[in-house]
Amino acid sequence: MRYSLLNRFQGALLGAALGEISGSQQLERSLILAPQIDLEVMRTQIAVKGFESLIRQGRLNLKDWVAHLPPSAKLEALTVSETAIITLPIALFSHENLVTLREQLTLAASTFRQGAFQDSYGEFVMGYAIAQALTEKLNPQTLIVQILNYLQDSAHPLLQQLAQVQTLLEQRASLTTAVTHLCHNSDSQEIAIALAFYCFLSTPEDFRLSITRATRTGYQPPITSALTGILSGVYNSLIGIPLAWRLAFDNQDQTKILPLASRLVAVWSGAYHPETSLQEYHQMAVAAPRVIQPR
Repeated sequence: MRYSLLNRFQGALLGAALGEISGSQQLERSLILAPQIDLEVMRTQIAVKGFESLIRQGRLNLKDWVAHLPPSAKLEALTVSETAIITLPIALFSHENLVTLREQLTLAASTFRQGAFQDSYGEFVMGYAIAQALTEKLNPQTLIVQILNYLQDSAHPLLQQLAQVQTLLEQRASLTTAVTHLCHNSDSQEIAIALAFYCFLSTPEDFRLSITRATRTGYQPPITSALTGILSGVYNSLIGIPLAWRLAFDNQDQTKILPLASRLVAVWSGAYHPETSLQEYHQMAVAAPRVIQPR
């Protein structure tokens, strides 16, 4: 196992928050010069409420999740790319079963996008990548091919964009070229997801560079950077996030979000009880089924 499940959960959640902050402003300015960032106005906060609901309920309960959202959370005009950020806790909690994961993401997409049944390709594409990372199966060179083979819908706009991303990666295309090609159809709601995959997969081992490139795309930077932060964070784990960025975030007194990842891992593993200290679980090796091999 390259990284622990806990480190990957934490990396995904902190990566989302850092990405969204970085996309809103320059990272150093937003974290250091603005010491009290209001997470309640961020999409990441809706995801945080999802973590809390899953921990509280022990299962997905969308009514409970929505009921605990802050008044500032606006659900009326969310895009596919935004709900792909918001549904991060579902992707983490149900990562070991792709069928269940897709069902739950479809239900969440319909709830958060305020409509009847809608396709959840955007949310599931992110969820699939997260599941691959958590089960130690994410290969940056073949990830998009695996997604396309799994979904097998060549007519869907997002999958067409991901196919473009794969071509751009194989051609070692520059960021400017990638943005030009992917933003050609500016009406698509999934462009931010495609750009996030490009920014992550073009520099998979470097969290800082992936986020910086996502911010520089100029296309909905908070959303694109948050999505990139999720992908890079879950792949590189908390350990792969630069220490200076983590310390700057610590100074925000926003570190309450990292214990949420710890508690969600405990609930997912069946080991969590509200009255029990989490300290006793810190030395345990926890992973998705069949990831840790018998000795």
